[in-house]
Amino acid sequence: MNMNRNISLLVAAAVIIIAGGWALYSRFKTPVVSPTVVEQFEWSFIDRGVSQELSAPQTAVALRVAGVEVQLGTYTGTCFDIKGSSWEFVRNEIAGAICWWAGGGVELGVFEEDGKLVLKKGEIEEGTAEGGGFRGHFVPLINATLQ
Repeated sequence: MNMNRNISLLVAAAVIIIAGGWALYSRFKTPVVSPTVVEQFEWSFIDRGVSQELSAPQTAVALRVAGVEVQLGTYTGTCFDIKGSSWEFVRNEIAGAICWWAGGGVELGVFEEDGKLVLKKGEIEEGTAEGGGFRGHFVPLINATLQ
């Protein structure tokens, strides 16, 4: 009985030490992407009118990073920068734009993965009375990573 109690105390102490170490590491680790780099992401949106086929607005999206502009394509809906909106970034996303029309759309985001910045495209769906909305299925938008 005493032996079980000692083992339980030892396990509890190990868990507390590991949790405390992880908390300190998480608090003081140096982020891979500095705030200065994040401030250099600038989204631009150009209204391309209404698609005759879809009867929906079309918006061309580009991302400027440190003075270099990358054209990302034309998307259905009205697009906006997540920063400064009521939306929040998803896990590991450091910059993003949403193109929304009629209850759904796409999200273009810059994600920090393994010390690199990866541009991805995901799906967004509005919630219904039966359930919440959806935001996910992010896949790389282009094969290159941002430097």
